[in-house]
Amino acid sequence: MVLIVDGDSSFRKFLNTLFKNGGGFDSCVEARNGVEAIAKTKNLMPSLAILDFSMPEMNGLELARKLKAIAPELPIFMMTAENDMHMEKEALSCGITAVFSKLDDLGTLVANARAVCGIE
Repeated sequence: MVLIVDGDSSFRKFLNTLFKNGGGFDSCVEARNGVEAIAKTKNLMPSLAILDFSMPEMNGLELARKLKAIAPELPIFMMTAENDMHMEKEALSCGITAVFSKLDDLGTLVANARAVCGIE
């Protein structure tokens, strides 16, 4: 199960469709913000979390730290609209598996997700 966390409902739906069509993922769960994501992680224990860096109330880095406290082995991918090397280094140092640009080909995101989750 993939947890998709993004304040933009159309982007969440787009990623959800991408993962369902990308094959191998049993389901996707969506959260609008960090509070929802924390509750869903505690209840559902996803196999991968995809977080938007820019969210209201709690940014992606703060959320990643909280999710790692709940599920230390959870792979986390960060999505960002900016190409910021400082943010990317900070993301990787707090346990985020990989950082992807929302502007790039998101097929790469699905391919990496399949690899991280052990889906052939």
